[in-house]
Amino acid sequence: MSDDTKEYEVGYGKPPKATQFKKGRSGNPKGRPKGAKGVNASLKRELETKITVREGSHEIRISKAEAIAKRFTAGALKGDTKLLMALLKLDTDLFNASELDAQESVRTVEPDAVDYDILRDFFSSQLDGDGDLENEEAEDDDS
Repeated sequence: MSDDTKEYEVGYGKPPKATQFKKGRSGNPKGRPKGAKGVNASLKRELETKITVREGSHEIRISKAEAIAKRFTAGALKGDTKLLMALLKLDTDLFNASELDAQESVRTVEPDAVDYDILRDFFSSQLDGDGDLENEEAEDDDS
């Protein structure tokens, strides 16, 4: 034996040098191929493949996803309410829902000085001499 193997202690977490993984070599050479990423990746690849579709008098090549979208919208336009509802659920941007949310957040306005005066008058009329709301509410409950 060489000097290197005599000094190396074999034990728990220290396998023999001959059985350790070699640099640049996979520990699982027959594992999942690099191209296989699961069902979602396979579906995405399939939807990206091109097909030939006839539109009117000419043929065009579009992805399967585009063909599905065309069929989906054509059915919705013909009056299929199920397709229309599914289309609306899929894409909320069709009716600018995100723009409406953005506009509503912009519409928040700071109150004017008049608003503060009205609130101050309201609460001061609700307070009794001690500035305590609870006593007045208790009196209202007794009557």
